Order: sequence, then structure tokens, then C-alpha cells
Amino acid sequence: MKNSPRLQTLLLLMGLPLAAQAADEKSKVTYADDVFPILENKCLNCHNTDEAKGGLDLASFGAALTGGSGGAVVISEDPKTSRLFTLSAHIEEPIMPPKGTKMTDEELQVISDWIAGGLLETKNSKARKSDKPKLDLTSVSASGKPEGPPPMPEHLLLEPSVLTTRPNAVPALAHSPWAPILAVAGQKQILLYHSSDFDLLGVLPYPEGFPQTLNFSPNGAYLYCGGGRGGKSGNVVAWDIKTGERVIEVGKEFDIVLGADISPDLQHAVMGGPGRVIKLWDTVKGEQVNAVKKHTDWLLSAAYSPDGVIYATGDRNGGLYVWEAATGYEFYTLKGHTLAVNDLDWRMDGNVLASCSEDGQVILWEMNNGSQVKKWQAHSGGVQAVDFAPNGNLATVGRDKTVKLWKGDGTAIRTINASDDVVLSVAYSDDGKRVFTGDIHGNIKAWDAEAGTEIASIDANPPSIDQQIAYSEKRIVELTSQLPKLEESAKSIATELATARNALSEIDKSIAAVTQTRDAHKAQIAKLDGTIKALTPQVEKLQQDVNARNAAMKTLIDSIATATASLKPQQDEVTRLTSELMKQDEALASAKVALEAAKSEAAKPALEAAQKTQHDQLAAAQAAALKARDAANAALAAKTSEQEASASKMAEANKVNASANANATQAKSASEAASKAQAEAAAAKVQAEAALAAATKDGQAPPPALVQARDAAVARAAETAKAAQAAVNALASSENTRNQAAEVVRQLGNKLTEASTALAASKQDQASKSTALAQADAAFKPLREAAAAGAARIQKAQADAASRTAALAELEKARTGSKTLLDQAAAKLAATNAALAKAKADLAPAQKAATDAATALAAKQKELADARTQIAAAQTELKKAEDLLASSAKNKEAAAAKVTAVAAKEAETKKSIDLAKADLSNSQFLHRKWQAAAINLTAHQESENLDDMTAKLGDMMEEETVAKQEAEAAAKARTEAEAILAQAKKTVAEGTAALQEKSSSVLEQALALVSSRAVAELREEAIQETTSAAIDPALTVSSGAAGAVATDLPEDANALPETKGEKIKVAAETLAYKTPEEIGNEVASLKTRLSELEQFLETSYVEATKTKSTVTAADQVARETPKVIAERSKAEQEAARELAEAEAERKRQEEALASQKKRIEELRAKYLSTLPKREG
Repeated sequence: MKNSPRLQTLLLLMGLPLAAQAADEKSKVTYADDVFPILENKCLNCHNTDEAKGGLDLASFGAALTGGSGGAVVISEDPKTSRLFTLSAHIEEPIMPPKGTKMTDEELQVISDWIAGGLLETKNSKARKSDKPKLDLTSVSASGKPEGPPPMPEHLLLEPSVLTTRPNAVPALAHSPWAPILAVAGQKQILLYHSSDFDLLGVLPYPEGFPQTLNFSPNGAYLYCGGGRGGKSGNVVAWDIKTGERVIEVGKEFDIVLGADISPDLQHAVMGGPGRVIKLWDTVKGEQVNAVKKHTDWLLSAAYSPDGVIYATGDRNGGLYVWEAATGYEFYTLKGHTLAVNDLDWRMDGNVLASCSEDGQVILWEMNNGSQVKKWQAHSGGVQAVDFAPNGNLATVGRDKTVKLWKGDGTAIRTINASDDVVLSVAYSDDGKRVFTGDIHGNIKAWDAEAGTEIASIDANPPSIDQQIAYSEKRIVELTSQLPKLEESAKSIATELATARNALSEIDKSIAAVTQTRDAHKAQIAKLDGTIKALTPQVEKLQQDVNARNAAMKTLIDSIATATASLKPQQDEVTRLTSELMKQDEALASAKVALEAAKSEAAKPALEAAQKTQHDQLAAAQAAALKARDAANAALAAKTSEQEASASKMAEANKVNASANANATQAKSASEAASKAQAEAAAAKVQAEAALAAATKDGQAPPPALVQARDAAVARAAETAKAAQAAVNALASSENTRNQAAEVVRQLGNKLTEASTALAASKQDQASKSTALAQADAAFKPLREAAAAGAARIQKAQADAASRTAALAELEKARTGSKTLLDQAAAKLAATNAALAKAKADLAPAQKAATDAATALAAKQKELADARTQIAAAQTELKKAEDLLASSAKNKEAAAAKVTAVAAKEAETKKSIDLAKADLSNSQFLHRKWQAAAINLTAHQESENLDDMTAKLGDMMEEETVAKQEAEAAAKARTEAEAILAQAKKTVAEGTAALQEKSSSVLEQALALVSSRAVAELREEAIQETTSAAIDPALTVSSGAAGAVATDLPEDANALPETKGEKIKVAAETLAYKTPEEIGNEVASLKTRLSELEQFLETSYVEATKTKSTVTAADQVARETPKVIAERSKAEQEAARELAEAEAERKRQEEALASQKKRIEELRAKYLSTLPKREG
């Protein structure tokens, strides 16, 4: 049932679910069910079997997949490159159909979904996998620095694809330009290593053979590889570094690819090898687009510029060319090498190309005019590889077993002995701090580019995960048992070191004591020397002091006289200033009293405490009443809106309900009319069939009009029955809609009543809250006015206090000025008094000091003599201490040497412990890593098994479908055989009945003829032999028909049935009363009837013969069909058994598939939980 839009809206408003709105799962789009009707309508006029324009026939699934003269028109899983879609959507030209109406968006979506879904023929078909690249290369940009963190491998498999007894040569190395990833060309695999901690990050299988070239895309997101098997095959492959998934696979060479690269936008690839031909491939279409025959020998190297505008190729004969990527035209011929050009590399800006050759040279070429920028002899015997660093420096390797680092202008930086044989490959790290080399024996080494030292060795033939786990477990056991011994040794060495340090400490103490003694003597000598040096000027100073003190006594006597003269004026000034200050203090005290009074008035509250409490309570009550009134207003507005919305919904629902009732009434009337018409048609059909049966009762052919009437009645009955059923369905749908509408009206009515009730309550509450607010406001008004008056009083008092504060400040300022003048005068007076007192006090000490100075002079002279005696003795003791200190220094040197040796031994032991701990930690990390890798490998293998199981399930479903079709066909065949048997039996029965009816009919016709009065009269005349002269001689006919009749008649009339004998008797009696003329007329009539009888007998014979043949054939079929039925029943049972087995097998496979998926999920979860992270 479909709901009207208005009813749907109401149901959604009510929150009722719409069962009819539940979307079914999107079904498969197939050629037979979905695509062919569109093609038939839009395309088959021109692209059919009889008229396939452009060689394209879309009339069948196989022909559509074959395509036309221009190639395939549908590419599985890729609508954007399928010409059937792009031309129909008018994305490309020529547009299709060229003159007709374009496909609708819905039709185009069907075509797109069919292609994207794998080109299914039927719903039971299996989707076809695309052989195109696994990502949309038209929208990929692989150039430039990536946004955010550079891509790193995530959860790649670590199990080597190939394990050999020894590593292969390393023909190629490549390093990501932005991430610490080193790619190594191995045996049928590419190994990805972390170039900082040298962990294996992933293994990229290359089962096609041996990689010969490796390159990262400019953004580091993809890795390119060219290789294959010599003399057999070659191709170019690209992987997504993050996922390890192959995104490009092009090239169908019949020999190995030696030089190859892919454009930065990943849309084109260049490759070549022993065939000397440059092959250009379109990676989007997966086809070769150009072949250039320019090189005269094997093509060994190829490289796109970073911007992808040009690319370069080099061959074994020294040929080096640059080509336009867009056109394939030759851009430059770079002449400079005389032997094989082994490798090429572009500087990151794309302006300089580096080439290296077996002639030992490295040449830098600029791309403005193709000229040489720099050329130098790099390696004797030949250069095998060259690589630019990010900063423009270069690294080269060659047959001289070295790796050499160069500045961008060809200036040598350093040479490193990298191997004991030919070095084949080289790569700079992303930061330019490390260089990696690979040699002919499979040795890969990491070098410090700054120091030229070896950092690490990388395994080009890594063990299996199981071997890695076993090795890490073994190493953990070794280190775990080794650490306690090292720690015990460290303790013993620590004890030895403590003993040596104690001995050294004792020596240090002895030296310190001797040093202290020596220093004491030195200090004493220095002190005495200082004393002597100090005493000499002291004596001289004392002499000067005596003279000075005598002069000071005279100065003091003079100052006493001067101070006494100035004392009286200063005392008068102090008195005057003191009187003035006392007057200012009295004014200041009065001002402070007035200020305190003003402050006291301002501090009084606006309301008394009781009034303030009542004021606050009433204010809170008034605020609460206002808040309650506002809440009531909001609630009233909300309830009003809710009631209005419910009323609106109710009105809409009533309209829908009225419409649904009218539709239901109309549908009921239509159903009754259709039922009446059906009954009338059924009656007409019965009448027509009865009329036809009556017309054919005697075996005659039915009149065409009756047959047509019967067929028309049957058709009319079928039509009216169909119409009646449709009317019944429509009535049920209308009643269902009406019931839903009524339910909506009922629910909305309930909601409207609830809303009206809530609105009335809200209005009452709002009125109550408004009244409460008015009451609270009236109660609060007196106290509010009193508080305002108190606030005005306080404000006035505060203004008065401020004014008095300002006046007080002015008085204080004036007093401060007066106090300052008084203090200055008093200080001056005090200074004069003090000076006078001091002078008087100092006079006596000065006199005494002069006497004491003379006494001190004599004492200092004696002290100087004693110091000179003591310094001589101290110098003797100092010589003894220095001799002892020299001896102790030699002992300390020996003890210090021992401490140093033991400390070095301890440091070495600690270093061994730290290395062992680091090795243990690394081994434990690797053990967890390889355990996780094993789990990941198992998960991957189980995923592959899942794919196989899924494919097997698809095959099972196909087999089940075939078995189901066979079972249905067998059942249908058996049903048909049973129908044939029933029809044969019916034919035999009807034929036999028809023969019997035909025999009875012929006999009745003959009896009717011979029982007529003319026959009776003839027979009577023959018996009596009377009136023979009056009868026509023709009466004695002896035609075949008459003979046949006579033969069939009994010789004795009495032998006829009683009814017929009576008829003859009646006829004879009747004949006796007729005249000869009447008898003659009847004889003529008899002749005519004999002719009709003859014709009837002939027709009956023919029909009887046909009926007999039909009966015979049907009887034969009836005898043979039971055997056929038995055979077909057996086939049906066999098909049903096979179907049941197929269904059971399919269910078992589905259960196994679900279990496998669960196992994979568990393995992946376990892998992620097990995967460790390296610290630091």
C-alpha cells in the first residue's frame, strides 16, 4: 500500500514508523534484467546482430563484452573509461545515440552500476575482475613534497618471497625522498628497510623475476620496479608504499626490462631492454601507446624528470637521449659517453641530469640547451650507479670497489672503500646524512656521509619469520644468561675501584696535611713579612701622629671659642618656631573632630537592622514573584503554541481522514460493480459454452459465430475477474489508508485535548503568579522608598566628610612645613651644642692621645725587631714541608694511575652491560615484532583462503542454481509427461465415444430411411407383386448406397425392432390408400434421400477413419508414457537429491566462511595488539 504524501507527513509528525518506507538492500544490476531493456530502447536499432554499426553488437551479453572495431566498450569495475557509458553520457564524442534522445540519469546510473559491479549477466553470474590499475590514476599527483607526514609502510608482510642459501647481487637501491625507507632489489622480491634503525618494514613480492631498476615517486608514495627474466619476460610494476598493494602493472616484454621509470603523475611508463626499443605505455588504459627505435644497443637506463615533462634513456653503446614525454619526440641527443650508460638520475629541481658510464665518467647535463655542465673521471674501470642527494651532492659507485661522494660541481668530498668487489648500486638517505651501497655479492652497507664510516650492514637475503623468531629467542636466552655474569663482574670491579680510590684518598689526606703545614709556614712567613712591611710605615706614621695630635689640641681650643659665640641667636629662633607649631596643632585637632563627626554620619546605615532584614526579604520575595510570573508567561506562550500546532495538525488529519473515507467508499462501490460485472461475464461464459456444446453435440463443426462468442465470453470473464481482483485489492488498500487516517485523527484528538487542558492550567497559573507579583511589589514599596531616603542622607554626609578631609590635609601640610623649619632650627642648635660639647670632650682625650702616641711609637719599634727574628725560623720549617710534599706527589701519581685503570675497566664493563641490555631490549622488540609478523602472515594467508572460500561459495551457489534449475526442469518434464498421458487417455476415451456415436448415427439415418412410408410401400408392393406396372422401373436401383442399405437391413421385416416393424406395418396400410401418382412422388423423394444417405455414409467413413487413427496414436502414447513418467520421476528425484546436497554443501561453506572471517578478525586484532613500537 502506498501512503499519500499528506498522510506520510502526519505519520512522521506523530513519530509513527512507515513500514512501506523501509528501503530494501540494493539488488544486483545485471545485463539480462536491467541493462538489456535500456539498450533495446536506445541502442539496438543500430547495434544489433543484423546491423552492427562500427562492428558493435549489443543484442547479446557476449557480443557486448567483445566490443566493436574500436575495441572493448565496457571495462569491468571502471565506468569512467568504458565508452558505452562515456558516449551515452555525452562525456566523450561521438555522442550516443547520435540523433535520438539521450539516456536519462536513472538509465545512465544503471549502466554505470552494471559496469562498476563487474558486468554481471544474471543475478547468479560471478563479477568480472578489472585488469586495470587499482586506483584512479587520472586524479593522482605523485610530484612534490607530500602534505603531512610522508607515507610509511603499514602492516606489510615480512615473510620473504624467496629464501636462498646466499644473497644475489644488488642491481638496484632506491631511497624515499621524504621518509626513512630504503628499497632493495632482491630475488623475486623488493625489500623495504627502515634506513635509521634498519628494521625490515615489508616485502613486496615480484614473482615475475628479478628487479633491475627501482625508483620512488617524487612524493615518496609509490615505488616503481622494472625487471623480469632474461630471454623470457619483462614488465614494470608500481606499489603503494603505505599498503604494499600493486597499483600499476604494465609491459608484456619477451625479455627482461633493464631500464624503466614511471611518470610522476603515474599515467605513463617508459621501459626497454635487450630489444633496443623504447616502449611507452599508458598505465590508465593498460596498453602500449608508442615504440621508438633509436638505440643501437641494449637499453640500460631510463628516467623521467621530476616534473614529468621529459625523460632520458641510455644504452649499452654510449647512446644518451632526452625525449618529450607528451609527444615522444626527440628533445636532445647528449653526446659524451663512449661506453655503456649504466645509470641516470635527475637533480630534485629537474634542471640537471647526471649520467654515468662504463667509460668511468660522470657527466652533468643542463636542460636549457642540452650542454655539459661538468664532466669528470669518477671510477677507474667504469661507473655503475649515480644518485643525487637532496642538497645536490652526488654519490657514485663503480668497478673500483668504492663509493665516492661529490659536491654538485664535481668536487670530490671523500672516497670510501665499500666492498671487496664491484659495487653495483647506491642511494642517498632522505636527509643526505647516510649513503647505502650494494655490491655484486649481495652485501648492503650503510655509511655515514659526514665521517665516511660504516654504520650498519643490511641483509639482502633475510631469513624467514620462523627463523627470525628462533634467532631472537636464542639471542634473548644468551643475553639473559650473560647479563648476571657481567653485572657480577661489574660489582667486583666496583669493589676494586673503591679500594684503589680509598688508597688514593689516604694519600690525598697526607698530602693535604703536609700541604696545610707548608701553607701554614708560608702563611706565617707571609704574615711576618707583612708585619715587618706594615710595622715600618707604622712607626713612621706614629711619629706623624704625635705631631698631628699636638696640632689637633690647638684646633679644639679655637673651635670652643667660636661655638660659644653663635649659640644665643639659634636658641631664640627655636623658641619662636615652637610657639607657631603649637597653634597649628590646635587647629588641626579641631578639624579632625569635625571630620570624625561627618564620617560617623556617613557610616550610619540607610535602614535600621530590622528594617534592612525586612527590606531584603521583601526584595527577594518580589524578585521571586517576578521570576515566577515570567516563567508562567513563557509556559503560557509555549502551551498556546503547542495547542495551536495540535489544532492545525488535527484539521489536516480530518481532511486526510475525510479524503480516505471518500476513497474507501468509492473503492467499495467500484468493487461491488466489478463483482457484478464478473458474475454477469461468468454467466455469459456459461451460456456461450452451453450453446457451443449444443451445436457440436451431433459431431458437426461448430458455427464460427458461436466459437467467437464463446472466446469473447471467456476473455470477458477473465477481464472482469482480473478487474474484480484489482478492485478488491484497491478496496483493501483504501480501507487500510482510512484506518490509518482514523488512528491519526484519534491520536491527534487526544493530544489536542491534552494541550487544551494544559493551556487552561497555564493561564490560571499565569494569573496567579501576576497577582502574587503585584502583592509583593506593594509590600516592598515603603521600605524601598525609606532605603532611598537613607541612601541620600549617607551621600550628603559622605560629601561633607570629603570636604573636611581636604581641609584637614591642607592644615596637616602647613603643620608639616612648620615642623620642618622647627626641626631644622633645632637640629642646627643641637649641632652647635654638640660641637661645643664634643670639642670640650675631645680636648682631654687629645691631650692623652698625644702622650699615648709617643708610648706606641716605642712599642712598635720593639715589635718590628721580634718579627724579623720569627721569619727566619719559619723559612727553615717551610723547606722541610716542601721536601715531604714532593715525595707524597709521586705516591699519589701511582695510586691515581691504578684508579684510572680500574675505572676504565669498570666503564668498559658498564658499556658491555648497557650494550647487552640494549641488545636484549632490541632482541625482545624484534621477537615481538616477528611474532606479530607471523600473525600478520597467518592473517594474510587466511585472507587468501577466505578469497578461495568465497570463490568456492560462488561456484557452489552457481552449482546450486544449476541443480535447482535441473530439478525444476525435471519436475516440469514429469508434469508434462503426466499431462500428455492424461490427454492421451482423454483422447482415447473421446475417440472411442465418437466412433460409437458415429456408428449409432449412421444406423439411425439408415433406419430412418427404410422406416419411411416409401420403403414400406416398396416392400409391400414387392411382396404382393401388384401395381408393378404403375411403378417407375428406376425404383429397382442397385446402387452401392442402396445395396449397402439393403445389406444392413434384416431380411425379415419382423426381425427389425418392434418400433420399426410397427412403422412398416403402418406404412403398408397407408400405402393401400394412395394413388399411383402419389406413390410416384414419394418414390422420387426416396431417390433423393438415398443420394443424401450415400453422401452421409461416405463422410462418416472418412471421419471415422481419422478418429480411429487418432485413437490408435493416443493409445500408443498412453501405453508408452508411463515408462517416460517413471524415468522422469526418477530424474526428478535425482535432481532433488543433488539440489539438497548442493544446498547442504553451500550452507556448510557459508558457515565455514563466517568462521574464517571471525578467525581473520581475531588474527588482525591479535596482530595489532602484539605489534610493538620501538622507543626513542
